[in-house]
Amino acid sequence: MIMDFPFPVDIVRTARRKSAEIEIKGETVRVLVPDTLSEQRIKDLINKRSVWIKQKLAIHASTPEPKQREYVNGETFPYLGRNYRLKLESSKEYSVKLKNGYLTVAYPRTDNDQKNHAIIKRLLTTWYQSHAYDRLHEKTKRYAKIIGVNPNGIKIDDFRARWGSCLDTGEVAFNWRIILAPHKIVDYIVIHELCHLIEHNHSPKYWKLVEGYCDDYQECRRWLKYHGASLHI
Repeated sequence: MIMDFPFPVDIVRTARRKSAEIEIKGETVRVLVPDTLSEQRIKDLINKRSVWIKQKLAIHASTPEPKQREYVNGETFPYLGRNYRLKLESSKEYSVKLKNGYLTVAYPRTDNDQKNHAIIKRLLTTWYQSHAYDRLHEKTKRYAKIIGVNPNGIKIDDFRARWGSCLDTGEVAFNWRIILAPHKIVDYIVIHELCHLIEHNHSPKYWKLVEGYCDDYQECRRWLKYHGASLHI
């Protein structure tokens, strides 16, 4: 950890990385770097991005902590921007269905509330991940044709501090939790990563490219800054 900054900084060195990357995890700045990068170069990188880092930390400080889930009847869960009430049913089989405005979870109930909650969360997570896979594949293929790119693969991941990633292999990867957001936010994330197949940076040229396919991308970015923490189950 480097202590020369007004915020905690964790340095993660790995031989697999070819370039440096900064992540904001809660109140901590996490810097992923190649294992050969000098400490001075790392400090220079952090100084260069200090305004952006402080903005991210300020947003985190002003964003209320996400409400803890209770996994009880009537609790609302978002899917593609719409809220659905949780409906719990006792059954010998495990299933999750979206029907008539309800997200219905059926499972063999136990006398242990903590165990029941763990079962419900696991079933919902599997359901969301499956639907994220289908929807994000569909959207990625559609926008890839529009943008004129051809990703080498599409992955659904469990990122903790990002909504998507464009990998060196030409694959695009997405955080499955983005499927909780409204359609236009999901579309923005897909466009964002696909545009990285053309521009591998966040230069003005890159953002101009994004704007050509998502003219309200700045609004989408603001939405994620203030609502991203609520996208959890």
